[in-house]
Amino acid sequence: MDNNNNNIYGQYPGTPYPMPYAPPQPVAKPKEKPEYSKAELVLSAFVFIAAFFFVRFVIFHATGFITTGLFIAVITAAIIYMKKRECSFSGYNKLLTVVFYLFTAVFSITANNFIKTLDVLFLFCGIAYLVYSVGADNKGVERYLPFALTKAVFGHPFTGFTKQTDIAQDSLSDSKTATNIKYIVIGLLITIPLTLVVAGLLMSADDGVEKMLTGVVNRIFSEEIWNVFIQLALALPFSLYLFGMFYTNTHRKDIKELDPNVCKFKIYNMRFVSNLVVYTAVTPICILYVLFFISQANYFLSAFSGSLPEGYSYADYARRGFFELFVVALINLGVLCFMSLHSKKAGKEKPFALKFYSIVISVFTIILIATAMSKMVMYINAYGLTVLRVYTSWFMVLLALVFVMVIIKQFRYDMKFAKHLCVIFTLMFGLLCFSRPEAIIAKYNIEMYRSGQLEELDTDAILHMSDDGLLVALEEDEVTANEVNEVKYRLYQRDSYGKYNISAMIVDSMTE
Repeated sequence: MDNNNNNIYGQYPGTPYPMPYAPPQPVAKPKEKPEYSKAELVLSAFVFIAAFFFVRFVIFHATGFITTGLFIAVITAAIIYMKKRECSFSGYNKLLTVVFYLFTAVFSITANNFIKTLDVLFLFCGIAYLVYSVGADNKGVERYLPFALTKAVFGHPFTGFTKQTDIAQDSLSDSKTATNIKYIVIGLLITIPLTLVVAGLLMSADDGVEKMLTGVVNRIFSEEIWNVFIQLALALPFSLYLFGMFYTNTHRKDIKELDPNVCKFKIYNMRFVSNLVVYTAVTPICILYVLFFISQANYFLSAFSGSLPEGYSYADYARRGFFELFVVALINLGVLCFMSLHSKKAGKEKPFALKFYSIVISVFTIILIATAMSKMVMYINAYGLTVLRVYTSWFMVLLALVFVMVIIKQFRYDMKFAKHLCVIFTLMFGLLCFSRPEAIIAKYNIEMYRSGQLEELDTDAILHMSDDGLLVALEEDEVTANEVNEVKYRLYQRDSYGKYNISAMIVDSMTE
């Protein structure tokens, strides 16, 4: 029995006690580090530099040529990297690339900061969508575009948000470079106290050394240096976002076109309101619109006849109409979205009643827009153009086109609403950006004044425009170089980098 026990368990050496059997433990294999290609290492470095330039020359400064070059570099880097990853560009994706390249020129041809800001947002979301679209091998605009934009801008970039730090850690760990960096940091920490003591003694011994070191210290602790540190800190999360966007869209094997069935299911789950409830809620609004138009028919139709209602000035008449339009149009747009998304019976099975209400609300809104635009034309003919009048008129036209598309959609369910909306918005946005609105405003008002249609020219308003408007006024001799020099450097677009666009360079040459 003992022998059996010894055979099974064994004995502790030098003792009669059995030693329990310990099965062999599996040896844990070291975790394999992911391998990153040279293209990813280069991309990681480029993305951080691009992120710093974005923070410095887009967020902190109003620029032109630098911003154009930055966005061209980002788009080009995206193309090169995706080609390295053997991603194919469909005709649709090539068209998107050309469009985004064209919109990078906006920063160079205009000095208008509002237009530049809108263009930054357009290109930022557009590039994110382009990278996603190439990764998914899209052949056209998705029917459920909002889901695609959400994935492209918020989903995939944050999925790979830590990939850049992983690459940095894996590249530096157990490497000679990391060891050398560690030794350099230790050496600097050791020598700083001694260096400060020696510097203090040298400054006390010689005035020249004191002035030199004081200048160095002042430069190190200057406001610009601290701004650079702040910009570097802000560039880090933006760099992680950009790299995560590139990496996720080119490495995940499940990146593909949206599944229409999944999108339909998500939308179906949003439908929880009985159609009868919707009809009951919308009917009083439609009746109110009918009564409103009947009671105010003379007020609204005066715009089309070119006459003012009794007791109104041009200013009061136009402003009141635009305020009404803005509120009513937004309410109507919200009502239409709610009806389409949350009615139990909608989409392909949308009943006639729901289509009818959608058409009625859209028609009422288009009538309001047409009336308000007519009133605005009267107002412009009397008082000229301003930036606000141009922007609101542009918005009204865009909104009218959206409601026209809503009406068409009620008769043609298979119409690709997202595709047509993208085309219309891109064309309208391109018109706004490339037309340089302030140049048009200054030119129009000067011509109106010279023809006698305007009693006086508001040169103060022109002087507070960007260089687009200033350039026209200078060329037309309506403002002087001295007047321009008095105001232009007080404006944000005229900071140290604000002159890097075509309009500003010409204005500078005319006011030197």
